[in-house]
Amino acid sequence: MLELIVLNVILILIIVGVLYLIKKKVKNDKTKDLLLLIASLLTVLSHYSSLIFHLIKDGSCIDYLKSNPNLLIPIYPCNVVMILLVVFGLLKNKNSKFGKFLVDYCFYFGIISCLVGMFANVDFILNPTLLEFDITKSIVAHGFMLFNVLLLPAFGYVKIDLPKNIMHIFYSIIMMLFVGGYVTLLFTVLSSYETAYQVNSMFLLHSPFEGVDFLTYPIIAIIALFAYFIVFNVMEFIKYGKDDIWFKRIKKNNSTNE
Repeated sequence: MLELIVLNVILILIIVGVLYLIKKKVKNDKTKDLLLLIASLLTVLSHYSSLIFHLIKDGSCIDYLKSNPNLLIPIYPCNVVMILLVVFGLLKNKNSKFGKFLVDYCFYFGIISCLVGMFANVDFILNPTLLEFDITKSIVAHGFMLFNVLLLPAFGYVKIDLPKNIMHIFYSIIMMLFVGGYVTLLFTVLSSYETAYQVNSMFLLHSPFEGVDFLTYPIIAIIALFAYFIVFNVMEFIKYGKDDIWFKRIKKNNSTNE
């Protein structure tokens, strides 16, 4: 476990250092957009690098793909974040309503997904070694995604506005429910054929934690919604103070409209 902690600390220090340099040096919007796109593509490349590794090593990339269907289908939240980061990187108007939704989803869900993928990496837990490419790659890929996610606040895209933030989180929860339902249905159909493979997409089928069977997606979603509401209130208070917090802003706007 010490190896995992040391590697993650090194990765985070590198990420913080690079972000500091980027924040200090990069001012042009076109350069920022290019860096966001490059970071998202590097995340995807690192995610798929196992296929290249197994192709070169022994030609077993197809077998590896069959046993790791999340390389093709978004089974876990981090898979969805990775795809949406590419979409955001390609988006021309990043300040559109859709762009702001992507920012909140990728940042607030991405932070958790990245840190869980780095410090509670399932591959490492099952086989605690950093000497195997697939295990180390999994941790490093989450590190690339963390860098990508942290570029969003570094470039000023993350805005604190509780009503909009919590609405985006709610939409994100619904979206992940549909993704999880689709993937679960897909693999339920496939289980009728030779390539049977059960996936716990978005943790709809069972809890990701042993001994806590009730903690499936609906319960996780409810807890997440309340947790984010509290976090957003704290962020609002820090940024705006008690005199201009979200419900007072709404009250002022209503008074002005009247």
